Amino acid sequence: MKRTDPYQFHRIALAPLLPGATEEVIDDALSLAASLNEETFLNFLMQQGLTSMFDKVLKNRNPASNLSAHFRDSLRQARLHNTCAYLLANSQLTLIKDTLVGAGIPHIVYKGADIRERYYSDPSLRPAVDIDALVPCDQKFSAINAFKKAGFRFYGKEKNISHEASLIKGKTSIDLHWDILRPGRTRIPMTDILLKTRQDFGSHWGMSNEANLFVMLVHPVFVRYSTTPGAQLIRMYDLVQILAAKPWEIGRVVELLDVAGLKTAAWITLQQLKLLTNTTLGDGIIKAVKPGAARQNYLSMWLKKNIATRLLDKPRLIQLGFTLPAHDQMSDAFRVLRYIKETGKTASLELQTIEQAIV
Repeated sequence: MKRTDPYQFHRIALAPLLPGATEEVIDDALSLAASLNEETFLNFLMQQGLTSMFDKVLKNRNPASNLSAHFRDSLRQARLHNTCAYLLANSQLTLIKDTLVGAGIPHIVYKGADIRERYYSDPSLRPAVDIDALVPCDQKFSAINAFKKAGFRFYGKEKNISHEASLIKGKTSIDLHWDILRPGRTRIPMTDILLKTRQDFGSHWGMSNEANLFVMLVHPVFVRYSTTPGAQLIRMYDLVQILAAKPWEIGRVVELLDVAGLKTAAWITLQQLKLLTNTTLGDGIIKAVKPGAARQNYLSMWLKKNIATRLLDKPRLIQLGFTLPAHDQMSDAFRVLRYIKETGKTASLELQTIEQAIV
């Protein structure tokens, strides 16, 4: 593994966590971790949401891995913090469910807070800062008012008020969405389609496995540009969890991607997963959604060279060079550009409208 490899830390961090990782693979990964700058690697694990799971790997292993006591203690402290944060956030799932059900609003909790409850044997290992909830667009005002009556404060920003806002109460932060991405990013609004798959998991309502997989595959491409530091590695591990352990139908996942016009985006995420782990878990979907050879080569270059991170201070170049080609057709890219222009003009008015409509 070359020192210039932009994904050296990523591969070392993921290797001992993957299903079927052998003792040899784990030992090799820990030895490589010990050979690096420990403080830098520790900070990387914290930024990527992997401290608790790495602590679990180390817990019962021989200290011969050469990782220092400071490194191990730091992981243990981070895991204790994550466990406390989980217990606090988990108690809020019922509050969210009761608040929205009481207001007669269909909804689902998705992303981190849902994923860890359904796909992790120990949910406290998976950190989630916010709780993400999705409601119908035409009931966003009612949902916001319901949370305000429950003691939450509304916070909206012009840059994303077209599809989401935040509600905060004490240490609880809810990201309320009425679309999974900026309007126009998908060929048709996907919210109602995804809500139709919802199921009651006791503590909360969640989407079907196929709908969850759909969101996991497309969301990081447009929100975090796939490979940038903000695209936490924990999301790759989430993807491994659902691909490996849960029943889901390829046909239904591909259908959702096709309806949204985002098969190429899903291919990008699965290629990234393969690049970091060499797994074959997503190969069936890859075959069904892969773009033409020229676009495969072009987008693979962005992934392998981590161009998005190198251009992080020039987001317009990333959007033009990476996220627009992540749509399936040229017409999809033109639609996105049109919507961005339109929502940019109306964002301030949209925020004012919401603020005036809530009690």
